Amino acid sequence: MLNKEELLQYLEKEKQAIYQRGDTFFQCAELGFCEVETAKKITELLDEWGIPYEKEIALTGIIATLGSGKGYHIAFVADIDALPRKDGKGNIHSCGHSIQTTMGLSLLKALHESGILEQTDCGVSFFFTPAEEYIDFAYRDGLIAKGKLEFRSGKQNMIALGYFDEVNCVLSAHANGDEGTKFDVDSTLAGFMAKKAVFMGRAAHSGAAPHLGRNTLHGATLAMNALSFLKDQFAVEKGLRLNPVLTAGGGSVNTIPDVTVLETYVRANDNETLFEACKRFDGCIEHCAKALDLGYEISNTVGYLPLAQSKGLNKVVRGNMLLYCSSEEIVESPISGASGDVGDLGFLIPTIQFGFSGVKGRFHDDSFAIADYENCYITSGKVMLGTIYDLITNPDSRVQQNKKEYIGKKLEYFGWLHHNYQ
Repeated sequence: MLNKEELLQYLEKEKQAIYQRGDTFFQCAELGFCEVETAKKITELLDEWGIPYEKEIALTGIIATLGSGKGYHIAFVADIDALPRKDGKGNIHSCGHSIQTTMGLSLLKALHESGILEQTDCGVSFFFTPAEEYIDFAYRDGLIAKGKLEFRSGKQNMIALGYFDEVNCVLSAHANGDEGTKFDVDSTLAGFMAKKAVFMGRAAHSGAAPHLGRNTLHGATLAMNALSFLKDQFAVEKGLRLNPVLTAGGGSVNTIPDVTVLETYVRANDNETLFEACKRFDGCIEHCAKALDLGYEISNTVGYLPLAQSKGLNKVVRGNMLLYCSSEEIVESPISGASGDVGDLGFLIPTIQFGFSGVKGRFHDDSFAIADYENCYITSGKVMLGTIYDLITNPDSRVQQNKKEYIGKKLEYFGWLHHNYQ
């Protein structure tokens, strides 16, 4: 069997081809569940390399598997969707998903050409997943209404279809914006739930008889104050973010408003805080409405769960990072207010998503660009490939989850999804 350094050389000798693929996928920016050209480019490469795959999973997703996976089954997950440009001129990979896609293909080719998995009882499945960005609701909800999808996110649909049922662990990586560092490890991502509260009252003449009305704008204003006080009841490290806005209300200055709509995301760093904050949001709406004799309705739109990473897997990842940088160049356990559907995987399966530097500009902005090709595509790829090597060659490095535990978590997960999906 190859040693680790011999396996990593497959990336080194492919460097220029990897850079070219990175540019190709960066220029091919498509929104979630519309990644038709991206999927075509991926499958054309897999066909060229003679690697079997399954396509059109959750419309545009692709999975390619190497090895048997009977002893240990690793999933590498790459997002393939992009975002709309701020200038309205098409789309852009302003979250760096094209780097993930390129990394996945580089690792896949290296493992395939080396034949190393055929010498083990392990397998690695490469998931090219659509629609991580939580946008474009009208389009996605239309697909759901037509029965083409069940949920708004690519990974949520792939979980529902059972594609992760035989996976033992999930590996992923994502660009970060930390200058002066190489990597981050064991970061958190916030989970979120979208909440919509409709206050219902009674219209009346605001000058002649305001007392005959029931002012819903007053109810929403009272609730916004209550919610601002609520934030102080959670510790800072819980990451609660709650910034409500009024999306409907007011109207004629001569009429007491009878309908006002308040909407917000509820974000938190862990499931317990997220669910508790959602419960207490509902309490604020209910009691503020009742205090002013108003009616109310609350609707929820499920988002993503917080990401809690596997400590055991991150130990392996960190060891591979140290082959290319000092410990001072690794950011340990950063807390992020961003969210991703990788958090849903982390709830079910031992999961990691390390961060790597090498981009410039602002995330989710037209200024985003790749600045350090070496770190984005080669060094980060070596960290991931080295991690895979350690997991397939050293059983003691593997993080295990029994099947019964997974089934129980999956039942809980879909109970949460279906209860809150509107």
